[in-house]
Amino acid sequence: MKKKTAFLLALGAIMSLAAVSCDKAEENTVPDLPVLSTEADTTEESITEAETEVTTEASTEAETEAETTTAETTETTTGAEETTEAPTEEATEEETEAEPEPEEPEPSPEPQNVTFSFDTLHSEAGGIISALGEPVNVTTAPACFSNGADSKIYTYDGIVIECYVLDGIEKINCVTITSSNYSTDTGITIGSSQADVEAIYGAGEAAGAYTIYYSGEKELDVKYDGGAAAELVFYTIV
Repeated sequence: MKKKTAFLLALGAIMSLAAVSCDKAEENTVPDLPVLSTEADTTEESITEAETEVTTEASTEAETEAETTTAETTETTTGAEETTEAPTEEATEEETEAEPEPEEPEPSPEPQNVTFSFDTLHSEAGGIISALGEPVNVTTAPACFSNGADSKIYTYDGIVIECYVLDGIEKINCVTITSSNYSTDTGITIGSSQADVEAIYGAGEAAGAYTIYYSGEKELDVKYDGGAAAELVFYTIV
């Protein structure tokens, strides 16, 4: 009986050991898991690479579309600028053609220092008119004189030259001075005293508002104001 009991105990111990050994064996099969982990990692890496390629392709396509849009925008803007500039240039050309700049008139020659005397009367007017420069006004009248000559009058600031025109030649018959810018060849001008005038031309003859100083058929008529010459007139009959 004791032997049977001992045998059973020994058999139980053996069975226990066998059970423990089986448990350890089952535990020893766990190291095979890294193979699965590697496959999973590989799969994850493949998925990651695929996602990266898709993302890269998407980014590249997006950048390409952005560059294309930018290029189209630039071309559109450039075209708009060219369109804007063209009408401006055309408008400028039209304005230039429509409104030409006015030509500046040539300046008139400066009047030269001209003096007058009894000898001025009946002389040709060309030299004096040229020396005086551009007149303010010119008037003409046909057959105004007893000999049938035409009249031509040149008006300047401060002096008037009256001419008779005979056979196409202009000759002076009257000079009227009202400005001190002009004088006689003896220095008499507007503002000269009556005493100075008579010291040169002698005693005058009163005739209305004027005092007349004769030299043959020619005369110098002086209008005085307060004892000073206000107007000088060289005159001869035609």
